Amino acid sequence: MSISADSRFASEGLETRQMGRPRRDVRRSVSAERESILVGSLFSSPASIVISNVVGIMVMLMSWHWTRDNTFYTLSCVTIAVLLGRIATLVRYRLACHEDEDGRAVRRWDIEFQIGATLFAGLQGISCFHAISATSSPAVQILNVIAAVAFSSGYVARNAARPKYVIVQVLCLCVPLMLALEHSNQPYYRAIAVFIVLYMLTNFVIVLSLNRNLRALADATAEARENEGSSRKHAEQAHLALRAMTHGLVTFDETLSRELQNDRHGELYGVGDDHDEANLEAMLAHAVKCRRLSRSDATLIRQDVARTLKEEVANTRELTTPEGKTLLLHVEPTESGGILIVTEDISERKHTQQKIETMARTDPLTGMANRHELDRMLASIGPGFREGIGSVAILYIDLDDFKTINDSLGHATGDKVLVAIAERIRSAVRVSDFLARFGGDEFVAIIPSADSDASLVAAERVMQALSPPIIIGDRKFSIGASIGAAVGPRHGPDGATLMTAADLALYESKSTGKNRVSLFRPEMEASFRRRTELEREMREGLAGGQFDLHYQPIVEIDSGKVVSVEALLRWNHPVKGSISPSEFIPIAERSDLISDLGEWVLRRAACDLARLPEEISISVNVSPMQFRQPQRLVTTIRELIAEGKVPAERLELELTESVLVDNPELTLATMKELRSLGLRFSLDDFGTGYASIGYLATYSFDKVKIDRSFASAIADNGAARSVVELVQHLADRIGFIVVAEGLEDADQVDAIAATGIALAQGYFFGRPEPLDVIEAELKAARNTPAG
Repeated sequence: MSISADSRFASEGLETRQMGRPRRDVRRSVSAERESILVGSLFSSPASIVISNVVGIMVMLMSWHWTRDNTFYTLSCVTIAVLLGRIATLVRYRLACHEDEDGRAVRRWDIEFQIGATLFAGLQGISCFHAISATSSPAVQILNVIAAVAFSSGYVARNAARPKYVIVQVLCLCVPLMLALEHSNQPYYRAIAVFIVLYMLTNFVIVLSLNRNLRALADATAEARENEGSSRKHAEQAHLALRAMTHGLVTFDETLSRELQNDRHGELYGVGDDHDEANLEAMLAHAVKCRRLSRSDATLIRQDVARTLKEEVANTRELTTPEGKTLLLHVEPTESGGILIVTEDISERKHTQQKIETMARTDPLTGMANRHELDRMLASIGPGFREGIGSVAILYIDLDDFKTINDSLGHATGDKVLVAIAERIRSAVRVSDFLARFGGDEFVAIIPSADSDASLVAAERVMQALSPPIIIGDRKFSIGASIGAAVGPRHGPDGATLMTAADLALYESKSTGKNRVSLFRPEMEASFRRRTELEREMREGLAGGQFDLHYQPIVEIDSGKVVSVEALLRWNHPVKGSISPSEFIPIAERSDLISDLGEWVLRRAACDLARLPEEISISVNVSPMQFRQPQRLVTTIRELIAEGKVPAERLELELTESVLVDNPELTLATMKELRSLGLRFSLDDFGTGYASIGYLATYSFDKVKIDRSFASAIADNGAARSVVELVQHLADRIGFIVVAEGLEDADQVDAIAATGIALAQGYFFGRPEPLDVIEAELKAARNTPAG
């Protein structure tokens, strides 16, 4: 709230002209004067307008500097132009005489001010939207979010004379920010968007309340000046307005003796109308005695008052009282040479703002730092080394087989286990250590001043903390962890390099048995380089025709007739020879290359399908990454069907449980759209997870492929045989087909056939072969007489 001497509640000339006029004219004059006061309050603090606009430009330029995204640079240039226009408006308003302005002139000033303010808000909103939706820099995102919150609060305080415009400006700033957060696919960002809605509503309520105060005070004061003869009545109206204000207000004359205060001011500072507290010094001393202010806060207020009297400029300060309240003080000079102090209790608004800022840095489930805060900490490690920091250890902690808990018991139970694990990890490190949740079941600890030995000791403490079973309700969970450790600057000169080293060490722990700690060794880089090299060569190989499809038949057990074939990707490297899918597929899964490979497989399989008999279909494995880009997958298949390259009923997509767990809602919607085209679906590797029975009912698969582990155990394992018989029973009831995978000898075939399963796949019936071989075998089978 800003009520300055420049705003002028009334003027002597206007008072003289109004003497003797009818009451209706007085009311009209008071209304006009009130509008002049309200518009004048918009221009009362030009320095704050210029500073806030400069800060907004700096935010855009810093965002451009950190990301080199020219969108921020363009926005900053446009904002500079808007600022220059606003400065021109401020200068013209200051130089103009406003004594005899009519309503239209006041309205023009009002509109011109609001155009500049709204343009600035809109540009800041675009900057926030672009920072969240188009950049991955946590610093840029946090900077823009904090700036948006600060500017929104500034609109409420500075432009309260026009609440409708404030609402428009806050919406222009916050709505793009909310949209970006909502579409960021980050759950905690969506939660932040909800809090921004609450923050906006709080600001709207505050600005409407503050506007009522301003209008009431302006009406009372203007009318009192206009008609001195009815001063008592007008004084009563002013008193009522003061009492109704939600902000504390007090005025002092040039000797700092109190002239006027409202009840709210008395409540905030614990002072009454006593004569002993009728000056500034006595008021501050009493407020300190009542613990409404600290001694240091009282000193700061004295300094602000002295500066205001000396320089005749307004000052704004934020204080935290001994009671924990946050007060916003606005001190400005009055026409009579005294001062006006307006105090607002912004504790609730501050709490909401802090909660939003905290959520931007914190994982909502565990309370640890989130991924973006971790990135910020990692970015500070390199400069820290250059400034002389001794050493830093990074522990990359990945829980072993945690996915089975989510699959078998659901995410609600999994979340409770994660919270308990986070507390265990927190108890195993020092208060000064930094902890972050890196992913679903991954954590990172940054330990300052730790060498290799200290990092291993810290990692062992974490392992010991996680070793006792975790009890959730009546269940016990034994959760192990694999840890990779790296120490800088020995293993890397900056945070990103150290995280890579820790990741390599974690890979070593995972691949050598899990539930262990590995310290980074230079030779681990060779493995990393191998994976990086293969990824690059895969891209070249896909463009150079190095990939091919082999097909393995799926047959009827009784007749031996081939009913379909499964497409299996093969890579024939010109130098390294045949590279196993078990090596290159995981590498492709960790990059965007898997989507390109998956699309190539679909198109190649569609072409090969035309060479097979009409009664034989082709099944193609689909990666979880392809289901994360459903539009691309659906578009590819639509094109193949539209081009006539593949009859939809002869194409079957094979999904693993990981596709279903990743995003069940999106997976269901994508499957529904593809099924409408005529495609069929099969669930691959059934039995390797713990929630598959539920999937059979939820996703309506056409075919379920029993994992090869059952084929090797069914002959002498009663439990395995019972599971297979149960699945076949469900198939009869629900209406899907069961295929047994991995059959290698006649005993396995006989055991599977005894359960009632009709289709099988494995080396016993045929190995994966090129299409030419498959064609020849099918032709030979047709030419062989039955019996």
